[in-house]
Amino acid sequence: MARPDMKIIRIAICDDELVYQQSMKEMCQSFFEQREAVEIHVFSSGKELTGTGVDYDIVLLDIEMPGQDGISIKDYFETDRRQTRIIFTTNHKERVLEAFGKNVVAFLVKPLCMEEFEKIMERICADLHGQILEIEEGGETVLIPVKQIKYIEAQDKYTLAVTESGERLLRKTMKYWESVLPCENFVRIHKSYLVNLEYFEKKGNEVRLEKGKTVKMSRLWKPMIMDKYKEFLRRKAKEI
Repeated sequence: MARPDMKIIRIAICDDELVYQQSMKEMCQSFFEQREAVEIHVFSSGKELTGTGVDYDIVLLDIEMPGQDGISIKDYFETDRRQTRIIFTTNHKERVLEAFGKNVVAFLVKPLCMEEFEKIMERICADLHGQILEIEEGGETVLIPVKQIKYIEAQDKYTLAVTESGERLLRKTMKYWESVLPCENFVRIHKSYLVNLEYFEKKGNEVRLEKGKTVKMSRLWKPMIMDKYKEFLRRKAKEI
C-alpha cells in the first residue's frame, strides 16, 4: 500500500478506444500500487480532458483521436501547465517527430508493453520528486521544489523566486542561486534574471518569463545562452 503521507499523483488517460483506456488504467494501477498514491481519470476526447482545468502530473495521450487530436492537446498543456509530463501513445511511429514538445517525455507504441511502460514511469517518478531546496528564512524553513522554479529575479538585497505555485521574496543573492541550482538546467539571461530552461521562451532578443513580462537578453551573453538552451533540448530529446 502507498504511504498516506505521500503526495497524490494525478494521472489522466485520454484515448477514444475503450480497450486502450482499460489496459492503460490497469497498467497504472499495477505499477503504482506499492509505490505512490494516485488518482486516475479516464477521458475519451481531448475536449473532456482540457475541460477539467486540472493540473495533471502525468497524461497518457493518444495521438490519433477524432476532433481534437493529441498534438493540439499537447499545445494546450505546454502553454500553462509546464509540469505535466505527457506520454504519447500511438499506432503510427511516423507521427513521433510531429508530436515532440517540451512537455513530452516519452512515446509508447500500441499495444503497450508493460516492461517499457514501467521503465518510463520509473523515470517520471524520479523526475517528479526531484530536488527540494530547504531555505532558512526569518525563523522558518521554506521548501522550494527546484523543478517548479520558473525564474529568479534580483531585487536589491533580496531575490524573488517565482515558481509554479507562486512567488517568495528571500534574502538570498543571485550567486547563492547559481551555486545551488543545477547549472545544466538554469541560465543567467541578464544580470537580474536566472531562468529555468524548462520555461525558456525566446521572442527575438527577449525572453518571455510569464504573461505580460519579458526581459531583454544580455547581448554579451546571448551566444552562451543559446548554446546552453540547444544543449538542454538535445538532452531532452535523448531522454525520449
